Amino acid sequence: MRKIFLLICAAAIFIAGCSNEPPVTVSAEKVLAVKDSLSLTHEGIISPSNEIKIFSPVSGNVMEKYIEDDADISERQMLFKVDDLKSHEDYLQAKKELAETMTALSKALVENNSAALELQREVKEKQALVQRLEEEEASGIIYAPKAGRLGEKVASRGMPVVGNETVLATIGNINPVVVKFETTDAESKLLAASPALKISLKLTDGTTYTGGRFKDGAIIFDNPNEILHFGATAQITIDGINIQNALLVPKSAIRQNGAENFVYINKNGESAIKKIRLGDKLGNYFIVEDGLTADDVIITDGFENLREGSPLNVNDK
Repeated sequence: MRKIFLLICAAAIFIAGCSNEPPVTVSAEKVLAVKDSLSLTHEGIISPSNEIKIFSPVSGNVMEKYIEDDADISERQMLFKVDDLKSHEDYLQAKKELAETMTALSKALVENNSAALELQREVKEKQALVQRLEEEEASGIIYAPKAGRLGEKVASRGMPVVGNETVLATIGNINPVVVKFETTDAESKLLAASPALKISLKLTDGTTYTGGRFKDGAIIFDNPNEILHFGATAQITIDGINIQNALLVPKSAIRQNGAENFVYINKNGESAIKKIRLGDKLGNYFIVEDGLTADDVIITDGFENLREGSPLNVNDK
């Protein structure tokens, strides 16, 4: 009789699927249901406005750097000298050989040596060679096309470059500044169609600035006191994005099985899988076009030991 009882218990445990399974600790939050307005955050980099890139016109190495990083630049100021190392060595060697030939010619003329005529011919040839190499050297000098402030990335002396590909520096304006961040076409369209945006910027030291504006696809902040520096990281918060009746889930909650997307939800204290159809990406969220309701609580962290039907220990947000 006892043996039969134990078998019945074992079968019950097996059918229940894991009544003795310890709960999985997860984080969870309700689906973000947006009725008419959305707030998003982004990580961004402070950069010059009206920024232009300065490319090397030739391949070679940065032989000279005539500027300091983060400097103010005037129009037509000399910035870099780029040259092929071998061409530069050829130029120095040609100058040396010209000087030696001219010395030999002077000596031959003083001594009335018959070799003077041949040396005169060599001098003319070497002068022409030096002039040609000088012109080639001069073609590698890069000048500033406009006045402004150097951006955060500036080429260093000795750096190898590829003609018309390598960016030597960027030049732009320090006031205002642009905050660069990754965005999608869908988000940019929403920002452009939202007339009452409130945009703030928070630096890593906690300092916060308000009054940002979205214009021509960029977030801009006035910087009259030059407090915002190029290359600094910042968190941007954008309030007042117009969007109607949308359900959103954070990217961290989305799982994939082949081409299908799904999320885990908290269903009566156990995990359940729901397949979802995703729309556009907005910040760290995706719009859910099908598969969820506004009442669903989705799991956002703690997937390591999670499966369908796992009991949950939920840290609600």
